[in-house]
Amino acid sequence: PHEYRIIIRDNGPGIPEDRMNDVFEAFVRLEESRSTTTGGSGLGLTLARTAAREHGGDVELRNLPGGGLEATLRLPREKIA
Repeated sequence: PHEYRIIIRDNGPGIPEDRMNDVFEAFVRLEESRSTTTGGSGLGLTLARTAAREHGGDVELRNLPGGGLEATLRLPREKIA
């Protein structure tokens, strides 16, 4: 294969399609009930995508047909090997 992929799936509610790109912006948290003490700072996906892109890869998200979310980290094989 020309790239490595790490795929993580959950069975949560997913992300509204119109907010899918928003979650990659710094400090964005979609769940209003979360605070920085209980739900993070909203930097995780921003940092993950930035690091992946610095190495020629990417992080992609998609809602699963039966519910849940799939996150895929792609990294080119030649940059890692």
